[in-house]
Amino acid sequence: MSVTVRVADNESVRLTENTVETEPPDRLEFTLQGRLTMTEALLAQFEGATLNPVRVAVSAEGDPVEIDLTASAALRLEDVDVGVTTPDPDDIADGIATLQPSADDDPDATDVRPDVLAFTVAGAIRDVPPAALAAIADDAPRIESVTFAVEEPLRSDGGGADDVVFELTLFGYGIVVRRDGRIVVGSSEGLTGIDLP
Repeated sequence: MSVTVRVADNESVRLTENTVETEPPDRLEFTLQGRLTMTEALLAQFEGATLNPVRVAVSAEGDPVEIDLTASAALRLEDVDVGVTTPDPDDIADGIATLQPSADDDPDATDVRPDVLAFTVAGAIRDVPPAALAAIADDAPRIESVTFAVEEPLRSDGGGADDVVFELTLFGYGIVVRRDGRIVVGSSEGLTGIDLP
C-alpha cells in the first residue's frame, strides 16, 4: 500500500515556504515550512505502521518530475523542527466540525478536535539522476508531493539512516521521524511527550 501526500495543494497543509535548490552535480536541497492539521482519527489509521518515502515529485514550469527514492536517489533530513500551535480557522478543513461528538457530556465520545503542528523540515536528496536534475535546473522548483510505502523496505542511503531526528507524542500516538525520511507511528511509550490542552 502507498500513500501520497500533496504538500503543495492540500487543505490540511498550509505552506509558508517551499524552496528547492539544485546543487550540481547530483543534489537537491529543500526547505518546507508551514502548518499541518492533524486529528486523532488520522493517526489511528497508521498506528503501528512505518511510512517509507519512496518517491518525491518536484514541479518546475512544466510537468512535475518524479524522483524515485528506491533506486539511486536517497533522501536525507538535516533539520526537523515541530511545535504544537493553536488552530486558526483557516487551518481547519471544511467539514471538520461535523466530526465533533454529538453529546459534549458523553464520557465515551471521541474528541476529534484537530491540533495544528507548525513545522520546518530541511534536507537533501542525493544522487538525483542527471535527467531529473536537468529538467528542473533552470526553473524555480518546489516539492509537489511525497509518496510513502507503508511497511515496505527502502534502500538505505549508506549512513545514519536510523538516526532519530524528531520524536513526539500526539493524541497518545508516538511519532518518530528518522534521518532517511521514514515516519513511524506507534504507541506513546518511551517517547518525549508534549502536553496538549
